[in-house]
Amino acid sequence: MVELMLDESLVREMLTGKVVIACVGNEMRADDGVGPLIAGLIVESANLKVINCGETPENYLGSIVRENPEKVVVIDAVFLGADAGEVRAIRKEELAGGGLSTHAPTLSLFTDFIESQVQTRTYFIGIQPRSTVFGEKMSPEVESAARELAKRINAVAGGTAV
Repeated sequence: MVELMLDESLVREMLTGKVVIACVGNEMRADDGVGPLIAGLIVESANLKVINCGETPENYLGSIVRENPEKVVVIDAVFLGADAGEVRAIRKEELAGGGLSTHAPTLSLFTDFIESQVQTRTYFIGIQPRSTVFGEKMSPEVESAARELAKRINAVAGGTAV
């Protein structure tokens, strides 16, 4: 079982109110596909909308803004310098410098735009990839972390566990 480095109170804070979870990643690039995998595992509710943004989150800006969420949670593969499958909350400032996320420059602009259009708070959840090589399968550690994270989100948000 994978240990999630996410404080339970932080998870509850992220998922309170009207929330959009934007899952980012490329399923053709091994562990970079962790966002789309999680998008398929989270159960939506009246206050929780999940958007699989793939590798182009900017294409979903209008959809997110129209939801008028109180919170936006972005989930992506992030180079944490940790063991494969480690899950952590990431501060926006850490992404703004680039290099961490496989989509860092785009995500920083993405969240800046959303915050300029809607009164919302943005959170990031990063999962350490083992590999992001095109054509490889997702590593067991990252897949396990994805399933555990989705299970935690579903439990907190009131959805059915996966």
